[in-house]
This record gives sequence, C-alpha cells and structure tokens, in this order.
Amino acid sequence: MSPRPHVVVVDRAMPFMTSSLVLALGAASVLAADCPSPLSFPITTKQIDPNVPDSFMRGIAVTIGTPEQTILVNAWPDLNNTYIYDQQMLCDPSIIFNDEICFVRRGGIYHYEDSKSFTKYNDLASAGGATNEITTTGTELGVKKLLSSSLAGVEKLSVGGSNTSSVTMPIGIPRLRWDGGYTILHALGLGANSTYLNALSQSNKIPSKVWSYFWGRQWGSGSPLDGSIVFGGYDQEKTIGNNYTQPLDYSESTGCWTGMKVTVSDLVLNYRNGDDESIMPRNSAIPVCIVPQRHLLLEAPGYVVDNFEQATGMVAAGSSFGFYWGAQVYNNTATPYYDGDLTIALSNGLSVRIPNSQLIVPPEEIARNGSFVTEPNQMALPINRLGTQPATLGRFFFTSAYLMVDHEADTFTLWQANPTAKSNLVAISHAKDSCASEPTDGGAANGTSGAGGSGSGSGGTNAPGSEAGEPTAKTPTGAIAGGVVGGVGALALIGAVAFFLVRRRKRTANNTQSGQGSTGDMSDGDASGFPLAQGVGELESHSQPQPAVGELPSSGNYKYAAAVGVQQYDPHATQQPSQYGEYHNNKPAEVQGQGQGWVYELDNNTRPVAPVELSGGTPRFS
Repeated sequence: MSPRPHVVVVDRAMPFMTSSLVLALGAASVLAADCPSPLSFPITTKQIDPNVPDSFMRGIAVTIGTPEQTILVNAWPDLNNTYIYDQQMLCDPSIIFNDEICFVRRGGIYHYEDSKSFTKYNDLASAGGATNEITTTGTELGVKKLLSSSLAGVEKLSVGGSNTSSVTMPIGIPRLRWDGGYTILHALGLGANSTYLNALSQSNKIPSKVWSYFWGRQWGSGSPLDGSIVFGGYDQEKTIGNNYTQPLDYSESTGCWTGMKVTVSDLVLNYRNGDDESIMPRNSAIPVCIVPQRHLLLEAPGYVVDNFEQATGMVAAGSSFGFYWGAQVYNNTATPYYDGDLTIALSNGLSVRIPNSQLIVPPEEIARNGSFVTEPNQMALPINRLGTQPATLGRFFFTSAYLMVDHEADTFTLWQANPTAKSNLVAISHAKDSCASEPTDGGAANGTSGAGGSGSGSGGTNAPGSEAGEPTAKTPTGAIAGGVVGGVGALALIGAVAFFLVRRRKRTANNTQSGQGSTGDMSDGDASGFPLAQGVGELESHSQPQPAVGELPSSGNYKYAAAVGVQQYDPHATQQPSQYGEYHNNKPAEVQGQGQGWVYELDNNTRPVAPVELSGGTPRFS
C-alpha cells in the first residue's frame, strides 16, 4: 500500500493557528505507510506422496520446521490452537483402510524429531498456547480431550511457505483420534484466541486478526479454480454485491460451535428452463452452523433430500463412503437427471446460488495405493440426511459464498462469491491512528454490512465487520485527513462567529452612542467580505462529496455467472468425461474394470462397511 500524499491546508483566516494539525496529517500518512498489508494464499490441489504422482489433496499449503516440511491444512474456526499430525496419523480405520490412504488424506505428516526448530513443552499452556477449546454441542467429540492429551511444542510455521507469514508458535500434536474421518487435513486453528493469528498480529505481519475464506471451484470441464485464504483483510475481487455481517456467538444456546449461526429460510431449485421450485416446507426454516472444514455443502434434516428427489425425480443409488461421506450417490446414466442449480436463501437477506458443476459432483476417493480416483459412472449430491446433530453449511457452500471473520470486531461477514483468479486485497484495521482499510492496489474499500442476531441480519452501508448504524472502526487515511480538514474548517468557523459577535457588540455600542441602529450596519456588506468566511467557502468549493466510510456506490442488479472457461457438467452428453479438471491420471489396477463400485484387493467388498453411527447421523468418535 503506497503512502497517501500529505494534505496541505492553507487557511488565510486564522494566522494564529499552529502547525500541529498539519503535522498530524503527515503523521497519519506515515503510519498508514508502515501498516502491514493483508496476506493471501491459495487453497489448491497438491501431490502428497512424491512416489505416487496422482496422490492429490486440496487444502492450504504450510511449511513447518527446520528444514522445512510441507503439509496441507484447512481452516478450523472453532479451534484456538493449531494441531499437526505426525507419524501417529490417527485416521479412523472404519473409513480409512490403510496408512497410505491416511497419509494422503491427512495432507502429509510432520516429523517433529527431524526438526531443529521444534522445542518440546509439557503442555500447550506452558508452550504459550491457548488454554481452552470450544466444546459446544456439535463439535468433534474428541475436542474435549484434545488440549490435555496432545504432545505440545513450539515450532516455526509458515502458511504458503512465505517469509511474510512465518512465525514461531505453539502447536499441538494429537495423541488421540479426535476428529471425524471426513475432516482429514491438519487443523489450522483460527478461533477467537487463535495462536496463529495472535503470532501474526504480534509480529506486525497483518493489520488485524481477521481472516477470509473462499474454497474455489473443483469441478467442471475446465481447469479447477484455486480458492484463497486471506489474513488481515479480505479479497474484494472475490465478492459480489452487499455483504451481511452478524455477531460471532459461541454460546451453548446458539448450538453453533464456530460462532457463525445463520438460518436457511429457503432452498430453491433453479431449472435450466428458468423455472424455480422451493424444496422447503411452507413456513419452515433450518438453523445452521457455518463449518468451513466440513466436507459437504449441507448437513440437513432428511426431508431436504426427500424433497429434492421428489422434485427432480432422481433416485439415490446409496450413500458415499468417500471424501463426501454421507452424500447421496446417483447413477449418472439414470433419467431424469437434474442439471440445474440450487439457491440457498438465508434469513439475513443473502442468497447464494450453487451452480450445477459444484452441486452434482463426481465421487472422490483415495485408493489403497494413494491415488486420487473418481467414479465416472456416478455423481454425488453433497447433502446428507442429518441425525441429531446440528445442521451445517460446509466447504461446498464456499464455492459460491465468501466469508470474512473479524475477531477484533467479534463479527463474521458473508458475500456472494465471485469465482475468479483475480485478486484485490483490502486491509481491515481497527487501529484508529495507523492502518488504512483500503485495497492494496489503491482502489476503494467497497463493501456494506448488515448486522443482526443469530441467523438474521440486513444489508447496510457500513464497512464489513462494523456494527450496523455505527461508524466503522477502520478509517481510511483519506478519511483521517478529511476529518482533520473538517476540524480546521470547524475551528475557523467558530473563530469567525466569535470575531463577528465581538465586532458586532463593539459596533452596536458605538452605534448606540451615535444614535444609529444595528440594522444598517449588518447591511453594509462588511460581513460578506469577511476573510474567514471567504476561506471556509474556498475549502468547501474544492472539496468533492465523498460517500460514507465503507459505503458501496449504487450498483445494478447482479446476476450470478460461473467463471469464464469453467463449463458445467452435461449429464446428457453422448460421451461422458472420465476425467475432471487436472485429475486425469489412470486409476490403479485395483479399481479398474469394476463397474459402478470400487473393489479393494484385500477385502473384496464393493463398498466399505459404514461405522456405527453414534449420533444417528454423521459418524462421531470419542
């Protein structure tokens, strides 16, 4: 972010004014120039096992230790500490059938004993870590013991392998199986007391403890689109239209362990012929918790799937036991076959349209040799039938929505996502005298916000992360300079009025002595030529009207469109693709020629046996 030029105010009317306010303008510009910029890193697909060319996983690349080791992580908004797996990978054996699958699905592993920069501590608290984790109903059951049971230490860690994001921080190495088999990747804790965000902020590497998230696009006939995670701001280029801001609320009463509770007021099928059809019962709503690390689009009551199938005529062939655990699986040769989109309407006013290419997706799995495989004869709907657990919006929601979490304002903000590789980072800062909240390329920090209680909110005209009806805490340098200019003008005006009153009083006294009234004196034009009034008018004539801080310019109606070059999957094509995006490697021998199912060489089953469901829905593990 380049420094703003100093503003020089010439005030002919108040020669007694000191230069302190002019100096303050210069100071604001210098402080803004010294403010760190937001950091952005891709959410992308990486090869995990160097010996298996197609051992692909998608996540956020992190380097850890000395010498550096590379792993993949995902954002966990409900964890304060960061947890990294070592050789004790702790995958669930009822879902993950061997160590190679576990190694790939974890995104690689960390060898702390090979790192010269790792220092072991008795526990996370003594290592400087957070002393508590959220255990609200709905969290992974193992979180309750994760903090006390993990091997603790301090280690060098860098998201994206960049020096700008490199910090030395406490980490936990799990020693019990605490997460569901579907969450998989290492956990980068980004909760309210995130040790990683704290380390970045204390090192002056980011302007605020803010993070933003877009999962990207995985499917379609074109190349996959990387997602992104931003620290210290958000990517304005990846947002569309108004934003909707709500308070973070981690209380047990909300039933949302990430603090981000919203209400789904409608689910609408968008057919290709332009017709729309709701699959929600009349006068119904679904309270949901936003959980970006979850593997599906939506975990919802069973009637959602039932109504989807009734409306589309599709008949499920079973449930997925792959990456999209619990998703509905359909034969892609069956008719009818749904080729439309799905709009998720929230009660806060935001509507997010999920395109068909991210709604009906090829089932994914890691084969026993570590290869990434898909089943070309089937497609999956990433929605499951919920048991007793709270409903959630998972990572597939963020193929079409954009999230910003501001821990300094205790808010979260949602936009409709603009799926693009372009980037325009906006810094978010709550430091009143330093950092400017503006795009790093010099553009305007556009964005509106709404605020509301859990599950509600409305669009407004404040900057993202601010409370509705209150001025934003992030003040651009231009606004600081404008405030000082306004202060100078206000002081000048006060001086003018005082001078005028004193002069008038003297003239009135003189006129009384001479027998003349004051009316004639006021009409003689002396006041109209008053130097101070002329100076104020001059300042105003050179000032252009500016929108309120954080206010969006008026815009037309937005219509959602997929990224250029990303085509939707066509189920009616005469020849179906056997590969998607960059995942075009041949399947291993164990899964070749087996029809619609996978056959594993050791157990000879077409599908793994589902584990016991402890909650009546998605499997949980204690």
